[in-house]
Amino acid sequence: MKTPSNITLQDVKNQANLFLESYHSSLTLPVPIEDIAELKLELKIILISGLIKNFGVNAFINQNFDSIVIDEGMYTKQPERIRFTIAEEIGHLFLHKDWYSKDGPKGLEEYITWQEKLDTKLFDYIERQARTFASMVLMPEKVLKEKWDQFVIQNRIPTPCSVFDLPDTFPELAQEFEVTADSLLVRLSFLKLVIVPDGFWKKIKRG
Repeated sequence: MKTPSNITLQDVKNQANLFLESYHSSLTLPVPIEDIAELKLELKIILISGLIKNFGVNAFINQNFDSIVIDEGMYTKQPERIRFTIAEEIGHLFLHKDWYSKDGPKGLEEYITWQEKLDTKLFDYIERQARTFASMVLMPEKVLKEKWDQFVIQNRIPTPCSVFDLPDTFPELAQEFEVTADSLLVRLSFLKLVIVPDGFWKKIKRG
């Protein structure tokens, strides 16, 4: 069993590819992540009102790995974010199941105290790995590169290009994957198809 601190980027990529090969080998867009969760992985999607407000948590997968609990308000108002959230929780299932079963919280109340006691660096590893998994699953590299090649030709931009060269139609590309434009930008930056300067995200958050 690998602990989160020993999981490599290649491990995450391998698990994301395994997921796609097992549950969505056609790679058609958008990846039907909620259907896969409920129908193929047999995970229950449980909505709880006020999860964010009362507990500061937007979603989590339970220790038995049979349910994903999501804030009801976010589920109804932010569909693209919910898709990413579900993919993240599936990432915990594929990457952290053994460790989580042994050392994870047993319920919502325990989740809060567990998270507070967890080493900050370890928690960052866990969340970053799950986000990376979600990004790789919802925006498969092969399909994304094909779509990106078409996009740069249509919009007459270089590749790689600067984030400041992206046209106003960029969100339309994100819509094909049913992810947010920010999620797509992070993925393209990771693949070195878009150049994002240091400090860019901090400036965006401040703005």
